[in-house]
Amino acid sequence: MVWFVLLLACADDTPVWAVEHASVVPTETGLTGTQTWEFFSSDWSPDQGDQGYLCARAQTVEGTLTRAPGCPACRAAYSLTVTELGGDCASGLLKDPAFAGPDIFAIGDVASNFSADDPYPSQSFGWSVAYGEGDVVDVGYAWPEELESDGEAAPGWTSDRPYTLWPAIAWAL
Repeated sequence: MVWFVLLLACADDTPVWAVEHASVVPTETGLTGTQTWEFFSSDWSPDQGDQGYLCARAQTVEGTLTRAPGCPACRAAYSLTVTELGGDCASGLLKDPAFAGPDIFAIGDVASNFSADDPYPSQSFGWSVAYGEGDVVDVGYAWPEELESDGEAAPGWTSDRPYTLWPAIAWAL
């Protein structure tokens, strides 16, 4: 007689981590683009890729030039208007106001604590965000998207050129 045992494990579907990334194009007076929040369970760690992925929330961002609080050395800062595009998260997470921002994107130097993992050393910028009236918080890296395809790009943060904003941190929920 052959016995088959079926073991079912309940998947952990509680969001524990969130990462934010974006693709933006600066203009002479602001920027446009999209940003995505991805949510992960406790099964996730940065070195495990998509293991523990739960869902995503996509948004458009429109920005106008501004000053970033607590970032006098920022090359550029943008006051954002964020519009929901949708996502595959449960409705509570899709409507959670904690993920309806940030209010500011700021571009400056790569934070010293992120420099060891900089994917394009000496070619990328630091990316920071601010919420409400708070100071900017370092989030990750910004680089010209052409670096991803041919490994070369003209230096600088320039108008009409797409940039990837990539996280160096995950937000603990």
